[in-house]
Amino acid sequence: MSEGGHRRRWLPGPLLLRIYLVGLAQLLLIALSLMGIRRLEDNDFNKRFAGRHPAYFSAEWSRLLTQPGELQDAMDRSRRILSRATVRSLDGGLLASSASPPLEALSPEQLRRLMQERIVTFDEPHLTAVAMPESGPVEAYAVFMQRPPPPGPPGNPALPIVLMLVCTGITSLLLTRTLAPPLQRLAKVARAFGSGKLDIRTGLRRRDELGQVAEAFDEMADRIAHLLSSQKQLLANVSHELRTPLARIRVALDLVEEGDAQLARESISDITTDLAELDRLIDDVLTAARLDITPEQVPGATPPLRRELLDARTLVDKAAARFSTTWPKHKLEVTLEGTLPTLDADPVLLRRALDNLLDNAGKYSEPGTTVRLRAQALPTGLQLEVIDEGIGIDASDLPHLFTPFFRSDRSRARTTGGVGLGLALARRIIVVHGGNLTLESQPGQGTSVRVFLPATPLDPSTFANEATAPPPRRTQAP
Repeated sequence: MSEGGHRRRWLPGPLLLRIYLVGLAQLLLIALSLMGIRRLEDNDFNKRFAGRHPAYFSAEWSRLLTQPGELQDAMDRSRRILSRATVRSLDGGLLASSASPPLEALSPEQLRRLMQERIVTFDEPHLTAVAMPESGPVEAYAVFMQRPPPPGPPGNPALPIVLMLVCTGITSLLLTRTLAPPLQRLAKVARAFGSGKLDIRTGLRRRDELGQVAEAFDEMADRIAHLLSSQKQLLANVSHELRTPLARIRVALDLVEEGDAQLARESISDITTDLAELDRLIDDVLTAARLDITPEQVPGATPPLRRELLDARTLVDKAAARFSTTWPKHKLEVTLEGTLPTLDADPVLLRRALDNLLDNAGKYSEPGTTVRLRAQALPTGLQLEVIDEGIGIDASDLPHLFTPFFRSDRSRARTTGGVGLGLALARRIIVVHGGNLTLESQPGQGTSVRVFLPATPLDPSTFANEATAPPPRRTQAP
């Protein structure tokens, strides 16, 4: 069974019933404890054990009836247990007493009953009388004052139970009223969000676990709404980017169809360029979708990479050559520091990432400005920097730059083109290669992108010591 199914199996019942049962169990435990205490103090219960101490002491005192002094000493010693006891003769004469004043003598009727039963407990007053000695002719008797029983509850004994049930219901209702409304709100918002109302939020602001759940739901809703908006924007951008080259291809084919051979030959290069642009656009979208499958989304999934040993110098040279061809009106300054290492990487994807960074530098900087590409050998890998003198990026847009389909330069969308995948795709490629990508930018001053890639140390001599490395070499492309 799945984890979700296992949890559903052990889910509690309705919230109100659960809270009520918990409160009821607590109150029942208290009620049972109170009933036990009352039973210990109950008068009938006391009656069953009331004769134990009196019978024991009267048996001891019976042997001292003829010795009044020793009898009084024995009663004084028992004062800690029986603080009020009096021994009298059958005619009511006082023999000894631990009570001050001594307890009253029995009435003739009480005395007759004692002669018959040997030990009697009287309710009014609360006395216990014991005949002395225990067996044989009665010579005297001992009278013990008993503690009166606690007053019982008036009326029906079921009333306390009813009151406890009512109190439990009230407290459960109050507790439920604090929990049920936010839960109902969460359920209502979840259903509305699932039905397509992407702008709805819980709006709950609490400091307990329910508040945390509501906050997590709102954050999830924001991410989903942003993702769906980005997908719609992707469709719009892709449609726009496809329309322009397709329109140019159609015009070129119409000219070819008219039979002008010279015009047809001139149009072939334009068609080739447009097809390459379409191919790159489609490839970017497919690559982004392929690399977007992460182990967090699909456990065990890894982006497919066609790894091979790649010389970093070759990577930089090819990227520089392409930039010079694609952006002939820009100046490219290439700086190589140290002996560049060998990389274990997918050369196609890595070239695409570097090309995207250089294309962004050319796209968002004015013709005639300089774009700088720096490559530096580090003890653990390769550091690349792409620096331009372009329009820069607003601070408010920086947190969203690596979100797929996000465009930081919406006002220039028609002139710069693209679908907002360049930086997101470049960063994803760098990350799956075990590296990282950071970006710094100031509006009107340009943008600097720094990339680190781990090297593949085939041999200790692969990396040159920085102290003996040759001085930085600068080349400038036209």
